[in-house]
Amino acid sequence: MYTKILFGTCLTDYCDHIFNFALNLAAENNARLWIYHGLGRLDTDEKETIERIKDSETRMVAAYSERMKNRGFSDYMINVSDGDPVSEMVKLAKNAGVDAIVIGTSTETPLEAGEGAMSSSLGATAARIILKAPCPVIVVPPALLPGLAIG
Repeated sequence: MYTKILFGTCLTDYCDHIFNFALNLAAENNARLWIYHGLGRLDTDEKETIERIKDSETRMVAAYSERMKNRGFSDYMINVSDGDPVSEMVKLAKNAGVDAIVIGTSTETPLEAGEGAMSSSLGATAARIILKAPCPVIVVPPALLPGLAIG
């Protein structure tokens, strides 16, 4: 049973399907859902960095909050940071005592990347999270995305 789940998003349409998986998992387990978006290393001053973090938080609320509200799900946290996304996500997982991390295989939708649903492509970020995570990592494969299912 999971009590704390961390979902990593790049705020693309591809991540919407992975979010649905993470939300269902959290709801089924009565777990808290952390939603994390990393901005990467920013070469900006502190004021601009803070503005970019706030802008991303606003985008995340717009992308995910209404869907959670419609499901009656309210046990979530939204986290945005600058810096290396993998290091920041691993640090968040450790500090929050996360039981599982939910991610996709890459930041690109497989069909946009010219790949099929059975592609063996694993993005660099996903690979690094799998290797550094302090907990199990659930990777949602492209074959589970609507329209790409095989069978």
